[in-house]
Amino acid sequence: MEVKRKPNESIGSLMRRFSRLVQQSRLLVRAKSARYFRKKPTERVEKNRAIMREELRGLRKRLERLGQYDEETFEDEKKKVKQKLGL
Repeated sequence: MEVKRKPNESIGSLMRRFSRLVQQSRLLVRAKSARYFRKKPTERVEKNRAIMREELRGLRKRLERLGQYDEETFEDEKKKVKQKLGL
């Protein structure tokens, strides 16, 4: 990353601008996560995640259409979905 100093800009202002750019680019987060080797999830785990994601997406849409969507109701229904799928 490179940040050039504007005319009459203080060092503190320059550092804040640089820090904001680094945070927005998520460069630091990627660098920290790449420090250690992380094993790829198995195919079964990936499939289960995809199934769960689709089920929850449908559940959220259904609850919103019925006008019953709130966090508490969603969490209760989410537990039921997990039990139904055996996850």
